[in-house]
Amino acid sequence: MIDYTIPKTLELNGMAVKLNKTIMEKVRCILSHVKLSNTSWVEAMMSVVYIINRSSSMPLDGDVPHRAWTWKDVSYRRLRVFGCLTYVHVAKDQRSKLDNKSRPHIFFRVR
Repeated sequence: MIDYTIPKTLELNGMAVKLNKTIMEKVRCILSHVKLSNTSWVEAMMSVVYIINRSSSMPLDGDVPHRAWTWKDVSYRRLRVFGCLTYVHVAKDQRSKLDNKSRPHIFFRVR
């Protein structure tokens, strides 16, 4: 059986609206802090959701949503600072002998 909600009744989906607002506020803060344009909002949002899913949650009695959903332990090894300077390796066939082996980039999100 499918439950339908009445359009434009925020009281019926209050938790989703609150979480969406929280996500967008964090995205706004990240973009402002790193001084990136608003065109990078998708990458910032993906990073925020990644972090939220690996943070403790009160409705789950302090458990982590990712662990509750997948039943696997959570690793924090891949966490990086959004917007920090990173270096990407350039393959041998794409560079000459004297070219740099890496190029500077801005870190956006974990894949």
